[in-house]
Amino acid sequence: MSKPAPKKPHWTSRVNECSVSKDARGELNVPLCGGAENGEFAYIGQLHEDVLIYNGGKLTEGELLLEVENLSISGLPLYDVKTVIKNCKGPVRLKTVRQGKRQRRPAACAR
Repeated sequence: MSKPAPKKPHWTSRVNECSVSKDARGELNVPLCGGAENGEFAYIGQLHEDVLIYNGGKLTEGELLLEVENLSISGLPLYDVKTVIKNCKGPVRLKTVRQGKRQRRPAACAR
């Protein structure tokens, strides 16, 4: 008899929730890359921890952005994602997921 294949963990075990405050100018300071206009999901670019104001949780470079304030943003162009974030009042709740093993380097990301 052959051995059963080991089960791989489901992607939902890698989901991360985070709350980030905007700075005095109203900027979130989270660089976003990708977007539907580039044929990709929106994802977190290179972070500068010294300018981020976390209220809970943490973000990691390369994580895919799933939701902003409980609004699913998968399939939206980056400019729409930024509009949703811009219109948020107070700390912005983000739901992200770590990507699998294959990850490509972000080219240029918008802040």
